[in-house]
Amino acid sequence: MAAQPLKVSVSGEAREEISTAAFMDRYRTLANYVGTATGADIRLSFGRDLTRELARTRSRGSDLMIGPAHVIGSAIRYGYEPLARFPGEERAVFIASAASKVTSLEEARGKRLAMPPADSLATYLARGELNARGVQAKSYFKQVREFRYHEAALLALEFGQADLAVADRRLAEEWLARNQGRILLETRGAPMTGVAVLSTLERSTKDRIRSAFLAPNAKTVAAVDFAGLDVRRMEPISAKEYDYVSTLGYFTPRLLDGVTIVSAEEVAELVKKGALLYDTRSEEEYRDKHIKGARWLPYIEKSAKEVGFDVAKDRFEVARAAQDKSAPVIFACNGAECWKSYKSCVAARKAGYKQVYWFRGGFPEWVAKGYPVESVAANVALGR
Repeated sequence: MAAQPLKVSVSGEAREEISTAAFMDRYRTLANYVGTATGADIRLSFGRDLTRELARTRSRGSDLMIGPAHVIGSAIRYGYEPLARFPGEERAVFIASAASKVTSLEEARGKRLAMPPADSLATYLARGELNARGVQAKSYFKQVREFRYHEAALLALEFGQADLAVADRRLAEEWLARNQGRILLETRGAPMTGVAVLSTLERSTKDRIRSAFLAPNAKTVAAVDFAGLDVRRMEPISAKEYDYVSTLGYFTPRLLDGVTIVSAEEVAELVKKGALLYDTRSEEEYRDKHIKGARWLPYIEKSAKEVGFDVAKDRFEVARAAQDKSAPVIFACNGAECWKSYKSCVAARKAGYKQVYWFRGGFPEWVAKGYPVESVAANVALGR
C-alpha cells in the first residue's frame, strides 16, 4: 500500500534569497528526496510569511516543517518532534554605523533603529533580548522601522536612514567588511534551519522520515539531483536546544489591568453561565477548528506584538461584541504568544466593557484539556 501523502511546509528567514528560484529549487529537491526515501507523495508549500507559518504550527497544518529556529521551536510546543537540523547556528546582532557615534546599547537610547520584519528570527531574538533587559523598543528608540529583508535594514544604516540596525550575524559581518561600524550586542545562538515532524504521524512513517535525514541511504541520495543542500550533513537535534529561542518569543504579559485571565476550565464554566466567547483568529483558522460555541470576531493585527502597541494600525470591530457592556465577554486566540486576544481585551476595556476575561492559553490550551471543538464548512457564511 502506498504511503499517505506528506504535507511538507518550508519557511525561510527574511533574507533576499528566499525570493529567488535557487531557494525554492534547494528545498523542492529536498522534498523530492524525502518523498523518494519514504515512498510518499509530497504536498509541498513555501511560506514566506513567518507569522502564518507560526500559526500553522499551532493548528498542526503540516506533517513536516522545515524552517528557522523560532518556527521549529513553536512547532515543538504544539505537537511536533524535533528531528534534525543543518549544522551551525543563527545569531542576531545590533550593529551601529560609525557616523552614529553610538558605542553601546545604552548610548542607543533616542536613536533610529532599523529591523527586519517582526516575524523574522533576527527580530524575534533582538526583541527578546530587549524585553529581557526591560526595554520597550518603541519608547527606547526615537524611531523603529521594519524592512522586508535584513539586507534592506543594513542599507538603511549605510545610507544614514538609521543609526543602528538588527541583522543576522553573517550578513552584519559582510556589511562591516564594506562599511565602518561596530556590533553593540549579540544574542545567543539558535539552531540553523531545522526539521520537525508531527508527533501524531504513524510511527513507521516517522521512522522513515527520521532515517531519511539522519541515516540517508547512499543510493537514494545519489538518485536525487540536490540543488545546494547536502542531507548527509544534517545533525540530530533535541527540544532542549530550542529552549533559548522559545523563551524569547513575543509572549504576552501575564497581567492586564482591568481584565481577568482565565483557564480553560474557567472558560467552560463561564460559557455555561452565559458568557460570550469570541475567537479573534483569522477566518481560515476559525473555519478549520475553533472552540465549540465560540463566535468569530477577528482582530486584524498590523501593530507590533508589544505592550503599548499602536492600535491605529489594527482593525477590530469591538462593537460587534455584546451590546450590554456589563455582560461578561471572553476573548481567545492562539495561546500565550498570540497577541490578538490581548489586544481585543484592551479594546474592550477602552470601549467600556466591565467584565472582560482573557483566555490567554486560547485554542491550544482548550484542545490540550480535551474540550470540544467544531468546524465551519467553506460554503457557510460567517456573520459580520
